[in-house]
Amino acid sequence: MRRTTADIHDLLAAERFLAAEARLAGTFGRVEEAVAPLLRAMRATGRTTYATDPEHGAVWGHAFLRPPYAPAEAEWFVAWGLRFPDGGGGWDGAEPPLPRGPHAVVAAGAAGEPKRRPRTLPHARRGLLPGWSALEGEAAFLAAALPLRELPAGADAMAEALAGWTLARLEELKAALPDLATS
Repeated sequence: MRRTTADIHDLLAAERFLAAEARLAGTFGRVEEAVAPLLRAMRATGRTTYATDPEHGAVWGHAFLRPPYAPAEAEWFVAWGLRFPDGGGGWDGAEPPLPRGPHAVVAAGAAGEPKRRPRTLPHARRGLLPGWSALEGEAAFLAAALPLRELPAGADAMAEALAGWTLARLEELKAALPDLATS
């Protein structure tokens, strides 16, 4: 049974999170600064720098897309951030599997009803986006991941590397999404 109220361990974890929150905001600010021009080019709306998503064990931002990067009758989004799989569920059926430890993630997905997903996703992922995982049963239908251990340890170098990696993955999506939107 999943608890719905905090215990002392949760409160102590919140204390550590609050101490790190300003630094997280600075890191996400660097990522947002790097990706903002690309998102404007993709006509992204409703952009969020970052929010916590305990259900999926993530801290991430997102933006909704407009045609030609999404079908006119669907709400597609791109998302970027950090996942801590031990802290949340979901994405277990990714093919190929996502890292089991903490990782950076960039994803594309469909929100709202109906969740119009690409019909040819497995083929499209292989042909258009090598290195990406296809997801079933989640809002996200594509995800790319980078284990956090592969990022530089220093704070500034890590923020720059995360921003560069995120921008490169979003550029891949920018190139592939118009084809996926019509599939």
